[in-house]
This record gives sequence, C-alpha cells and structure tokens, in this order.
Amino acid sequence: MKRIQQNRVAAVCRGLAKSSRALRWLLIATIAAIHGAGSVSGAGSGSGADWPAWRYDAGHTASAPDALGDDLQLEWTRTLSPRRTVWDDPLNQDMMQYDRIFEPIAMNGLLFVNFNDADKVVAYDLKDGAERWTFYTDGPVRFPAVAHGEEVSFVSDDGWLYTVGQQDGKLRRKFAGAPGARKAVGNQRVISSWPARGGPVIADGRIYFAASIWPFMGTYIYCLDADTHEVVWLNDSTSSQYIKQPHSAPSFAGVAPQGTMVVSGDTLLVPGGRSVPAAFDRHTGALQHFLFNEGGKGNGGSLVLARGQEFFVHTRHRGVRAYDLASGNKTAFRTNEPVLTDTILYAAETTPALDANGKPIEISEDEELAKPPVGEAVLRAYSATDKSVVWELPVDGRGDLIKAGNRLYAAGTGTNGSTITVLELAPDSSAAKVLQSFDVAGTVTRLLTASGKLIAVTNEGQIHCLGNRDGAAQQLAATLLPRPYAEPSPVTKQLLSEVGNRASGYLIYYGAADPQLLDQLLSYSQLDIIVVDEDAERVARLRQQYDAAGVYGARINLHVGNIESYDAPPFIASLVVLVGETARETAASPAALQRAYESVRPYGGCLAIVTDNQLSGEQAATLLSQADLEKAEVKRQPLVTLAQRVGALTGAADWTHQYGDVANTIKSNDSRVKLPLGILWFGGSSNLDVLPRHGHGPPEQVIGGRLYIEGMNSLSCRDVYTGRVLWKRTFDDLGTFDIYYDATYEDTPLNPQYNQVHIPGANGRGTNFVATEDAVYIVEGSACHVLSLDTGETVRKIELPKNADSGEATEWAYIGVYKDVLLGGAGFARYQKSRGISLSDLDSKLSRNSAGFGSKSLDAAACETLVAFDRHSGEVLWQVDARHSFIHNGIVVGDDKVFCLDKMPQLIEDQLRRRGLDAPETYRIVALDYRTGNPIWENADKIFGTWLGYSESRHLLLQAGASASDRLKSEVGQGMAVYRGETGEQVWRVDDRKYTGPCILHNDIILTNANSYEFSSGAFNLLTGTPVLIKNPLTQEEQPWQLCRTYGCNTIVASENLLTFRSGAAGFYDLETMSGTGNFGGFKSGCTSNLIVANGVLNAPDYTRTCTCGYQNQTSLALVHAPEMDMWTVNHVAHLSKPG
Repeated sequence: MKRIQQNRVAAVCRGLAKSSRALRWLLIATIAAIHGAGSVSGAGSGSGADWPAWRYDAGHTASAPDALGDDLQLEWTRTLSPRRTVWDDPLNQDMMQYDRIFEPIAMNGLLFVNFNDADKVVAYDLKDGAERWTFYTDGPVRFPAVAHGEEVSFVSDDGWLYTVGQQDGKLRRKFAGAPGARKAVGNQRVISSWPARGGPVIADGRIYFAASIWPFMGTYIYCLDADTHEVVWLNDSTSSQYIKQPHSAPSFAGVAPQGTMVVSGDTLLVPGGRSVPAAFDRHTGALQHFLFNEGGKGNGGSLVLARGQEFFVHTRHRGVRAYDLASGNKTAFRTNEPVLTDTILYAAETTPALDANGKPIEISEDEELAKPPVGEAVLRAYSATDKSVVWELPVDGRGDLIKAGNRLYAAGTGTNGSTITVLELAPDSSAAKVLQSFDVAGTVTRLLTASGKLIAVTNEGQIHCLGNRDGAAQQLAATLLPRPYAEPSPVTKQLLSEVGNRASGYLIYYGAADPQLLDQLLSYSQLDIIVVDEDAERVARLRQQYDAAGVYGARINLHVGNIESYDAPPFIASLVVLVGETARETAASPAALQRAYESVRPYGGCLAIVTDNQLSGEQAATLLSQADLEKAEVKRQPLVTLAQRVGALTGAADWTHQYGDVANTIKSNDSRVKLPLGILWFGGSSNLDVLPRHGHGPPEQVIGGRLYIEGMNSLSCRDVYTGRVLWKRTFDDLGTFDIYYDATYEDTPLNPQYNQVHIPGANGRGTNFVATEDAVYIVEGSACHVLSLDTGETVRKIELPKNADSGEATEWAYIGVYKDVLLGGAGFARYQKSRGISLSDLDSKLSRNSAGFGSKSLDAAACETLVAFDRHSGEVLWQVDARHSFIHNGIVVGDDKVFCLDKMPQLIEDQLRRRGLDAPETYRIVALDYRTGNPIWENADKIFGTWLGYSESRHLLLQAGASASDRLKSEVGQGMAVYRGETGEQVWRVDDRKYTGPCILHNDIILTNANSYEFSSGAFNLLTGTPVLIKNPLTQEEQPWQLCRTYGCNTIVASENLLTFRSGAAGFYDLETMSGTGNFGGFKSGCTSNLIVANGVLNAPDYTRTCTCGYQNQTSLALVHAPEMDMWTVNHVAHLSKPG
C-alpha cells in the first residue's frame, strides 16, 4: 500500500509540473493529505474526515490531519446517562479511567459509541444524532471500538472480539479471545472468566486485542487478520513468568491486559491495568520488555500513548511520564496527556501555585501526583526531541486537547459548563493564536473530529456535535418505556417463597423467556436476572425491550444458549429457574440437573422447576431426588418444585476469631478448596471500608456464607459467593486508632508516598470482633454489641462489670466465643500505669516508622481480668483475675476448657527486675472450666512463651512464641512445649529450637512461619516434637520440610490443603503435594492475612488500602477449585539440599 501511495504522488507531480502557483498549493495539499493518510500505516486511521480509533490512531496521538471549518455551532446534543466506572475505589478509578465516560470513534459519517452498562455498541448519524443501529454483546463493552474499511470491531467482557458492518451493524465475524465459556462474577456482572479488556488496535490490516486480566488464569494476547479473524499469532505464554514484582520480589505473573492497546513502529504495547505496559514484537508476539518492578510507584495505568521512540504512561489525574520504547526505561519527562506529533508535543498543564510573595511553591513529585494542580491553566508546546518549551498560552485545555490539521481544540472549565477554545498553529508550529472560543453544557473530557464536525463528550453523559450548520440545535434523548406492572402470579410467589421476596443476588433463568414472569421477578425481588434462552430472535427482541425500559444490563440480561454452553459460575445464584421444554429435558438428565444445581448458592439457594401438564410436581420431585444433588432438600409446591441447597458445602469450614478459631490453630478445616484454583468473582466493593494495610488490623472472618471485615470505625458484611456488600455498620469509636492505625495514616489514596507506618495491630491486641453462626460480637468501649446477621443492627449490648475499686466502666480488651459463652478481657494491661514503671527510654529510641512497636502496642496486648458471659442472655457467669496479665495470644479454648497464659512480657519483666519485683517462677498456664471458671489444672514449670494453641482433635496444648516481623518486640522466638489438655502434663519440650512464629497446628503437625526472604525453620510432629521430613524433589532423599517465601509481612495461614501468604504476589504452598511456593499472579495479598480458605472458597477481600505499588489489580476476589487451570511453583532445591 505504501508503494502504491508513493506512485500516486509521483503521478500527480508529473501532471502538475507546469501548473500555476495556485495549483502548486493544491499539489502540496494533496501530497500532505496522501502522506497523512499513510503515516500510521493503516493503524486505525482514515481520511481527515474520520476519527477511526480512540485518540485517532494506533498510537493514540490525538492528532488528525485535517482541520475543521470556522465558526463552529452546536448542531445537536444527545443526552445519555453518566457512566459508572468499572472499579470502585479512588486509586483504581484514577489509574484505570477507560470507561468513566463515553469514548466514541467515528468513520463514514457515523459515530460509534460503546456502553459499559447495557452491553452494546450504538451507531449514531453525525448529521443529526439519530440512532442508526444497536448491536448487543454478552457483556459490558468497556473499550472504544476501532473502525476499518466498512467495518467496526470491538471487544466485550464476554471475552469475544466482534466485527460488524459500519452501515448496518450486522455481525460479520466474531472471535473468542477467552479459552473457554467459563463464567465469573466480574465487577458485579456475570462475565467471562477471561474478559477482553485489552482494547483493540489496528495496524497494517492486523487487529490486536487481549483477554483475561488475571495472570494466574492465563492471559491471551492476539494478532488477527482484520478481514478474516484468522490468527497471525497468539501469546499465551507470558502470564506465569517468574519475574521481579514490586519490592524486587520474584513471583509468578505477567502483564494483565487492561487498557486500549497501542502500536508504534514494530512494537505492540499492552497496558497492564495498574502497572506499566508490556512491549511485544507486533509481528511475532515475542515479549520485548515488561519492567514491572522498575516502573515504581505513581507510574502505571490503562492509558498508554506512543509516537516514534517514546511511549507515555499514566501517572495520576491527567499526568503521564515518558518512557523509552526500545528499552522500557522511564525518563524524567512528565506532562499531562499530550497531543503527539513528530516534532511537537502539546499539553494542557497548570502553572505552579504561588506563595504570598508570588514565588512558586515547591512540592515533591509525590505531592504533585497526589493532588490536582491548583495553579492557572496553560497550554504548552514542547519540542519532541529535547522537551524544551516552544511556546505557551494561558488557555485551559485540561478537559481534553486534540489537534486537527493546523488547529488545536482545547476543552476547559467554563462559566456554565465547559469552554472549548480553537487555536491556529503557525506553519512550523512555533506559535499559536486563539481563533474562537465557545461554551457548551457539561464537563467536557473528550474531543474528536469527524465529517467536518467537532464532537465533545461530557462526564455527565452528553455528546455534543458542533459544525457549520445554521439553525437551532437538536436536543436528543431516549424516552424510557417502563415495563408493565402486574400483580405477582402464583408461579412468581412460589419461586420466591424460599429465597424471600426481597432477596438480592442472582437469578439464572433457563428456557423460553416469558416476559410476564420476568417482569414480575424484576418487580418483586432484588435479584439480578440472567436469562439463557436458545431462541436468538426472542433474545434479541427482549434485549431491546428491556434496554428501552432502562433495566437491561444492570437488572436483567439475556443470552443465547443453554445450560451447558452458558457455563454459569458455581454457587452464585439465590435461585436457578428451569421452565418449559428446558425444564423437561433437564429434569430427565441427572448430569444436566447437577450442572444447573452447581450454580445454586449454599445456605438456602434453590433450583426451581416450573411444572406443567407435561411434567408434574411429583415427577419433578422424584427426578430431583434421584439426581444426587449435594445437600439438596426437595420441596413441592403446586406449580413449582424446588431443590434447596441446605447448609454449607461438603468439606467446607468457617474461619473465625483472629486465627481461624478460638483455639488459635491458624487453620481452617476446609478441605474443599484445593489446587488448581480459578476465579469465582472479583470487584464490586471498595477498599475504603477496610483498615490501612500496615496497621495489621484483624483478618476477615468467614462463616455461614458471610464475610465480615473491619474498617476504621465500621464493620461490613459481604456475600462469600458473589462479593456483594450485604450491609455496613458504622460506630462512634471502635478503639481502632493507635491500635489498628495511628497518626501516620493520611487519607490521600492517590499519593505514592509511604502511608501508615508498620505497627503490630491485631498481631498483639488480637481481634475486636467475633462472628458466629447466629450473631456478630464487636466491642466498643466497655460494651460488646451483639449484631444481627441480616442487618448489622445492634440486637443487644453486653456490658463488662464496672471496676470494683473505682466504680468506672472497664474497657473491653480480649474477645472470644466458645459454644454459648462470650469471653471478655476486662481492662487492657497498661503496664506502665498498673505497675508503676516507665518505658519512656524504650519509646524515645524508636523512630517514627517504628514508634508503633513501643509501649502503646504492648499495653493493648494483654488484659487483667477474664470475664465469661452467657452470650445469649448477657448474664455474667464468672470472672478470674490474672496474677500478672493474660496475654491475648495466650487465651485459647477447647474441650470445654479455657487455657490462659498468665505472665509478663519480657520487656516488663526486665523493668520489674531492676526493682526486684520480677517473679517469673510464678508465671503459669492455667486451665479453667469454660462454664464455671473453676481451675482444672495449673502448670508453672518454666513458662516462657507468648503464644498458646490448642488442638482439640489431639487434646494437646502448645506453648510457643510468635516472634516475627511486624509483631511485638517482646515476642519469643525460641522454645516449644506441648501439654496434655486434660491434665497439664508436659508431653515434650525443646528449649533451644529457634523459629519464626506464630505456629500453625495442622492436624498432627506444627508448621512454623517465615519472614520475608526467609525459609521457615520447618515442621514438627505435634505428638513427639520430631522434625517432619519430605523427599527432595530431585534426589528423592528425605530432608526436613521447609517453606520459602519472597517479600511479604503477613502471617502464613493454613487450610486442610493449602498454606496462603504473600510472597511478592499473593502466594500459596500446596500441602497435598508439598510442591513448593506458587503465586496467584495479578494481585498482592495484604499485610494482614487476608487469603482465607473458608466456606468452600479462597476468600481474598482487598486489604491493601494505602498501597500504591503497581500490582496489576487491587480489588477483592474469591477463588474456587478449577481442575482445568494450571499452577506453577518453585522450590529452592539448592538450599533445601543443605544438611540441617
């Protein structure tokens, strides 16, 4: 094509060689137009009349060849609804802005607009704004389309690439980017497990796009022939590289495509969501560079631009940083999203803020990134080579800035909405002058030109079209056509009878879509409805009708298919409905019933068969009973027969208290979760409801299908199987300040600066709430709130007895629940006050970053008295005073006994020794009857530890230490002793054994922990204390078991089959195969242990608030067993082969 264009230029030159001066100017314009059209090698560019790609071309330069006419006037405005962005918290919304507004493209007189809520692309006529056609996909369309020839292509969260005709919207081709039909809940929508969020780009007749945002699920980066969708190449091998991640921590991961992809020369740039992009050879798919760790904080996002030998990556707000294309190395040049040309970069910026003396206020780079600029608006032109300022003008283009021909179009803040300014550039771009400015309604944040018109898109959902046509502007908006209201039919009532008529969640409907039934289900429940129907015409018709009613996508969506082809996620549905022929065929097949039932949620979800004269209720009940449905209780009603999933999943277990249970085992008994794992759901909640990560707040607790997680002064309840927030309860003061966070915390989510220093938090104090099967208990001051599981409201309060000496209320310290007894620690130890000692020398030696490890944390790590209540009535059953102090990590319960570690921390003992008041020989472990408080036994022989753990299955009590990073300075890291729970008799003892704690009790094994970049000290038999041996994977010789992790400060926690922790990225160790350390690449776990196996899933609520590292995703998610997935692990064989 390029050679043909050059021949055309030569022919024009010969024909006009002797032409007049006017014709020579025409020749120059013709040559410029031809070269302009070919300068991006067909990379989504067309004639000057089009804007065929996001920010015009494959490099997203926002620079088109032809200017518009003068005196632009508003011709029409189409008002749509504002967009709701895909991500939920401020930092993600800044770093991944790809669907915050409408992002149209234009070609051949049409404007193509993608919708992230109604799962569609719509074509509007640029002449009058009229809708020409609508094309629906099976998921949100979050990225702008790309136009080429007579076609337009786009991707969807359903994992597919679609190509349709520009003029008619008819499907020409579609291509599955996802490797299978497997679904997941993603950002509150049921979508592909591999959503296509690598937005398409075209160059030289090839279209590039990518599917999957989770490297541990595999990522799929494609190059296709744009005309045929034939695969040129596929890169599916870079998602599990063992590479350095932030903190230089080696882990398994790769780029997680999220953003519109970019072509520059021979390079394809794949935006990495929150990370810097990866670069690939666009001809072969070979990885060129992905400098994940080197990207640093404050750099990374879905916006990537390129021209020549540079590319630009998002920083914060509208900022970008320049990178070298060949090496991937960052440069020092930063600006706002620029218009890119070969010689000049144009950027809308802000002058420095001035102090009272008129001098610029100096701020750090981090501060500059964290806050929106506050100076005056200015438009700057930079040299593309040395980045010197060529010129600047006081023009506001901070909404958006583009170039068309020799003109710039700048959108900025206006008096009543936005002001758009048109500037004309000098022939050599050495200067510019303002030609025109005019106001439009709304906050303009995107501009483009096409068909001689200027299109302006606002945050509020307006699309303005400006041109040269006279006359009044047309105002266009869709008229909603509400669905008809109808009283609920008997079928509707019976379908909702078991899930509650206001139940929220998901309803999956298989069979012929009945509009009347669907309307009633929408009206009389809060369920989001997914309809799967094999009749494509009926699906198309109902999509249009529900879209016209304004409920399509958010409340109901329809798909062509059946139970097998749709491949719905497991456990997400409150109700699965089978109707008509689908019901009859499915009921006759146990395998089909089992597949439909798989999506039913535990704890009361239902599979419902709507019966008729061809399938009676009795027949349906018999078939359901014979289908071997897990924990199903069959119920017959006149028109509906139900199989209700009762209770927990088989093999599932709960996680409560700080360490899994009141016995401090640090283990979930969940055996259902095992490798390999795949995504069940992600997104849908903000991390603003969570404590700052470095404060080491309490981990989530998971019981009965609900997950509870604490915020600054709040507690949230979320659904385990969908991630939905069920309720959030705020309190006046939960006492979290100076325990779970302190004065170093700042509410500046965009600031890359270090935020909230490391403190022990719940590692010392323990949790301040406990979830049970019938209530949640959370302490505030001297009271314990008993909360409703359904609403989070306080059902009653249980007050600690007042201090016997002062008569004042006592602060609630420790909390635990065992059977019908609530345990409360009455009064924190507060050693300095209670013992008349001073730790000021210790505190004064601590730096700002380690001040939290001083006396305040120590004071909160123990209590003076233990009180037991009947948790249902609030009656005080007993109370026992400590001789010294009850260490919170040393209060455990099992076999109807409360075991208490009654001693002083080492630092306090040292202070008391100086005054001759230490008495370590009186330290004790005491066992109390849980109902009466009566002593059962006491052991005062060489009590050394800071930790107790109890194995109820083996009736053994472990005394140990919990020394590790981010734990109390007084923690012990040496010695283990095991006692019989019944008598206190010592079973075995090793005083010189050194290790990192706390120790996990995994059936017959004690597993030690590990700090960052450390090997654990091994595993030991609980019954004998001897080391646990495994076979070396290469030599097959027996050697002591050890675990290794890279960077991570959280406590390793266990389930029946897995250990979970942070090792660079989220990490695991497979206990079934003892196969080494692996990763769930694509996110990091928290400083608090938040990878909790419970209720049949691996729960991973985001606990990384205040982290600005460039990990690919920062969100909550859950994983389930997925046999089709692959997992990689690493063993440090050289180290493990060393003796000892």
